[in-house]
Order: sequence, then C-alpha cells, then structure tokens
Amino acid sequence: MLPLRNLSLRQCSKKAKYTGEITMTTNHTQAQESKAPLLADYVRNQETEQQLQQNPRHVILLLLQGAIDKANLAKICQQSGAEIEKGFHLGRMTSILDALRDRLTFSAETPLATDLEDLYQYCDQCVQQAVFESDLKSLDSAIAVLTELRDGWMEMLEQIGDILPNA
Repeated sequence: MLPLRNLSLRQCSKKAKYTGEITMTTNHTQAQESKAPLLADYVRNQETEQQLQQNPRHVILLLLQGAIDKANLAKICQQSGAEIEKGFHLGRMTSILDALRDRLTFSAETPLATDLEDLYQYCDQCVQQAVFESDLKSLDSAIAVLTELRDGWMEMLEQIGDILPNA
C-alpha cells in the first residue's frame, strides 16, 4: 500500500474509506476481482512480460501495430461522430508514438534513429491535426507511414529469423 497525499477524496476509489490517510494498492491482479471489467485488460501477464524483455524487437512491432490500431479506431469514431472516443484513441496513439521515440538510441552508429524520430514526429503532427479536422487526411497519412514502418520491421524480423512469416 502506498500513501497518497495531496489528493482529494473525490480522486480516490469510491470504495476507499477516508480514515485521515488515503492509501492505494499496487496489486496488479485487483482488476480481476473488482467490478471494473475494463481494467481486466490491463492486468499484466508475467510470461508475456518476460518474453518481451528477452526480445525488445517484438516490443517495437507491437507498438507500431498498436499505433495503427488506435489510428483506425479514431477514424471509425470520426466517421460515427463519437468525438470523445476519437480523442481518447488519438491520445493513446500519441502515447504509443512517445514510447517508440523513447526506445530510439541516438549515436554516430545509429543514423537511422534520427530518421525514425522525424517520422514519429510527423505522425505526431498528423495526430494533432486530426484532433481538429473533420476529414481523415491526416490520420490516413499517419497510418500510411506507420504501416510502412511496421511492414519493414516485420520483414527485418523475418530476415533475421526472429519471427515466422505470416505469424
């Protein structure tokens, strides 16, 4: 249990009882037991986490696919007039782009990192434009770039024998 200070009672769980000190559990399995089924998707699978730690190249592939998926969901929301949901997916897409940027290593031996940074920045700008656009041009541009990167990444993994074709 971690003590939380400087939080109002409203920011805490509805089940929390105010006793002078507010606490929060860090147990990741609590979502399964709670009445919040949406949180169940965020329970960590330790086996999957270990596999991803052993092969960080697969993390990049998952992040690229996640960004594409969020962009497509934002497009669907735009088309159906669900602006709040569109904003949610665009926000998640921005977070994924930030995670991709965080994994770049800039050095003289990795000039590709600068090019990838520029592409991620372009996609991020497309996301920011998509927030205010009523058409889908910006999102389509970001999806095209991210799809090309994902396909190239997958091809590289196949060439080095790190992933099976059509997997």
